Amino acid sequence: MYLAPLRRTQAIEVWDDSRIAIGTDWRKAIDDALHHAKAALLLVGPGLLASDFVMEYELPKLLAAAHERGTRIFPLIVGYSGYQFTELERYQAFNDLSKPLESLARPEQNKILNALCVSVNKALREAEAASTTTERNMRGRVREAVFEIATNLQDTRTAFVAQSRRRNALVEAIEQRLGIQSDLQYEKFFFQYFPELAQTEKFEFDQIRAITEGPLHNGNRRIVEILEAFPELLDELPTLTDLRQHLVFWLNKFDRVFSQNKGMCVLYTGVEDGVPFPSNIDDVVQAWLVKH
Repeated sequence: MYLAPLRRTQAIEVWDDSRIAIGTDWRKAIDDALHHAKAALLLVGPGLLASDFVMEYELPKLLAAAHERGTRIFPLIVGYSGYQFTELERYQAFNDLSKPLESLARPEQNKILNALCVSVNKALREAEAASTTTERNMRGRVREAVFEIATNLQDTRTAFVAQSRRRNALVEAIEQRLGIQSDLQYEKFFFQYFPELAQTEKFEFDQIRAITEGPLHNGNRRIVEILEAFPELLDELPTLTDLRQHLVFWLNKFDRVFSQNKGMCVLYTGVEDGVPFPSNIDDVVQAWLVKH
C-alpha cells in the first residue's frame, strides 16, 4: 500500500513471488527478479529465517548482488527472530531489532512502513542519478577518446604526406646520381643504397627517418593505447578494428625491425601483410564525432 504511489508514477516496479504465473518456470522467474533488482525489501521474521530456500538460495544471490552491483538491502524486522545470528547481521536493519512490527501498535507500524518506502524511493533515485552521471561521464570520455584518435590520424596523415614528398625527391636524386632506375619497394630501395648515400642524401635520409620515429610512431602507438583503454569503441566503430590490426603490425615491425636497422627510413605495412590501412577511417571517425 505504501509503495502504491511510487508504482503508479512508475518510479519503481515491485516484484514478489505472487507474480509467478501458473505454468511458469518459477525458479527462472525468481532468478531474473533477483538479477534485475535494484533494491530488496526483506520482511525478516522467524518464517524467513527458517526457510531453507530463502537462506540457501535467494539470500546468497541478493547479498552477492549487493556486493557486486550495489543492490540495496532493506531488512525490515517484522517479528522476533535470530537476525543477529545470520549473514544479515552485518546489514543495518531498518527498525529496532528489539521492537519488531508485531510488538508495535498499528500507528507505529504505519509510521515505520511509510518511512521505509520513503527511504527506498530516495535510494533508488540516488542510484539512478549516479548511474546517469556515470553513463554521461563515460560517454564524455569515449567522445574524448574518439576525438584524440581523430587528432592523431590527422597528425600522422600530415606527417605521411610530408614524408612522401621527401621520399620521392630522395629516390629521384639517388637514381640520377647513380644512373639507375630501380623498381624496388621503398623500404628495400633505401636499405640497399644506404651505404652509398652522399652526404646531402644522408642528411635527407635522416629527416625522413625522423618522421617515422617521431610523429608516425608516436601517433600510431597512441591510437593503439586508446583502443586498448576503450575496447567498446571497436563495437561502435567496427572500422577501428581494421585500423588497430594495421597499427599493431606496424608497431611490431617498428620495434623488431626498423629500430634495429639504421638503413631504413620508411616503414610500411599493408596489403601484402593482409592488414591494409582502412582508407575511409578519417571520414568514419569524423562522422561519429559529428553525430555524438
